Amino acid sequence: MARISVSTDSGVLLGHYVTGVLCDIWKEQGHSIHVGRDFAADADLCILHHDRTRLDPADVPEAPKGVRVLNGSVLDISKRQYSELQVMPGDGWEGPVIVKSNLNSFGSPEVRASRSRLTRARRRLAGVSWKLARVLPKRTYPVLGSAAEVPRWVWGREDLLVERFMPEREGELYCQRGWLFFGTRGYGYKIYATDPMVKTGTMVKYDYLDEVPPEIEAHRASMGFDFGKFDYVVHDGRAILLDANKTATFAGDPRSERIMALAGGLEEVLR
Repeated sequence: MARISVSTDSGVLLGHYVTGVLCDIWKEQGHSIHVGRDFAADADLCILHHDRTRLDPADVPEAPKGVRVLNGSVLDISKRQYSELQVMPGDGWEGPVIVKSNLNSFGSPEVRASRSRLTRARRRLAGVSWKLARVLPKRTYPVLGSAAEVPRWVWGREDLLVERFMPEREGELYCQRGWLFFGTRGYGYKIYATDPMVKTGTMVKYDYLDEVPPEIEAHRASMGFDFGKFDYVVHDGRAILLDANKTATFAGDPRSERIMALAGGLEEVLR
């Protein structure tokens, strides 16, 4: 059995992360699991699991010589790195737009790391008026009728991103597709919601998908992901990546057939 070492930014791996679920399964299967800020000196496999959009290479702990580090090269997952829908002032796009955080997961990990009272106060004000607060509302992205409606201060912010709003639709429902993967294992799904912000919290139904579009597989290869979750939509037969997450969370059955199959990817990684 293998010694698997997981490095997190806090030294703790919470159970709501997919990696936490997988580690519990691997431990049940007899593998040894180590979690800390640094990698274990006797590790057979290392996993980099820092819930931050950007990592300074100097902050990545050193692995034992010759030991593979999963996601070791995934140091910047900001949306500007892969967005195909970015809108700039005067670029001719006349349709609706969505204002997003350039950071992963609404920028929540970075906000939690900040102890600024001003930051927290502005986040509260954003619940009333994000334009006045100059901060996006909590866990949602504003959709505007056109780029002309975007406040001027948004365009100068490196932490924000304006994209064409191009939701996938099926009848009256909004759709978003996802791919959860570890090594060569993974599964896809399609979520349907009545709200343009398609998330599990607004979902009315879902389907599982058998295939991953080549455009999404190409993004994984170019970004160096060994495991993670990608969200995307399909327009005119072409997949468009919306979000790349290296520290995905999970809220379903932690021993479902698909999660157990995902955990089985460890054996292939260890070969």
